[in-house]
Amino acid sequence: MKIGILGGTLDPVHNGHIEIATAAMAALGLDRVALMPSGDPPHKNRATGKWDRLRMVELAAEEHPGLYASDREIRREGTTYTVDTLSALVVERPEVKWTYILGADALNKLDTWKEFPRIARLCSFAAVSRPGCDEDLARLRARAISSCYQTRVDLLPVSGPPLSSTAVRKRVAEGLPVDDCVPTAVADYIRQKGLYLCKYSEEQIMEHLKGMLTYHRFTHTLGVANTAQRLAPNCGVDPLRARLAGLLHDCAKSMPLDEMREMVVKNLPDLDAEELETRAILHAPAGMVMARDVFGVRDPSILSAIRKHTVGDGEMSPMDALIYVSDFIEPGREPFPGLEKARKLAEKDIYRAMVLCTQLTARHLKSQGKHAHPRSQALLDNYDK
Repeated sequence: MKIGILGGTLDPVHNGHIEIATAAMAALGLDRVALMPSGDPPHKNRATGKWDRLRMVELAAEEHPGLYASDREIRREGTTYTVDTLSALVVERPEVKWTYILGADALNKLDTWKEFPRIARLCSFAAVSRPGCDEDLARLRARAISSCYQTRVDLLPVSGPPLSSTAVRKRVAEGLPVDDCVPTAVADYIRQKGLYLCKYSEEQIMEHLKGMLTYHRFTHTLGVANTAQRLAPNCGVDPLRARLAGLLHDCAKSMPLDEMREMVVKNLPDLDAEELETRAILHAPAGMVMARDVFGVRDPSILSAIRKHTVGDGEMSPMDALIYVSDFIEPGREPFPGLEKARKLAEKDIYRAMVLCTQLTARHLKSQGKHAHPRSQALLDNYDK
């Protein structure tokens, strides 16, 4: 039996991986190809939990006969090395001839892998061209490795499509569709789990926020995130994107005022003098910058909602309105006149609730001899009709 191995972080597995695996199976007469996500590779930081990466591989393999998901490296504790994987496979299945499938560009560093001479005795190799790969150089490297280590290195007559896991993650983060980049079941899983929305998992975000915010502010943040996630389906908003916006809406709240000013002046040209002087307002644009630059958020709808959650604006998207209202009505708010009405309205019409929240804020400011921010007034002028 001949089995190929297509390894790597597979974060996520995409249509390019599938094309390469199926092409290798056809070109080399392989019986099967194992899609094998790495556990803790020595040369990469994982962007996603290993069990999520494995599940996506399982979903992708289900759609293609001959492909199967291998959890061998996922289940191994500690750093993952190819030599250990192959050694175990050869002992367990001595009847199988193993072929390791890789990009042709990886041939340049192939013999630097840990205990490569031993690897070369355990398997053969199949190299697939990638966009920008120097094929003449790849052929030279293939011949040199084959000759020096007495192993077989096939250059496959196929080219991997111009896709990368990095590009897929970037598209998800920016709120763009990936249905044409990954198998349908994988695209659905990414959406359902909220993967790749930023560079941290929710658990990691929570740890960051606990260290950045007071206990009271952190509790409020959870209330906003939970409220936004619950109301999101009524607003036509992705619940997990809404949750992320809620989690990060106050991420800059505890920053010193001078640091907030410096951050926003460098990054946001549309600030006004009132925003720069008022902490209660300034933390919103500062939070948008921090969400982008520290947490790696790239979705414009999330960044906009964080930016607008304090004073609003003349143009409010459903996500903008959702976070603005959720900040106002979250369960931990101390009772005040109009709050319960706003909560009831939010269940039916997020924009009517948004207008009421703005009116209530304007009245409160007026009672203190202050005025609503011009952007709040623009919100009322546009939506209080």
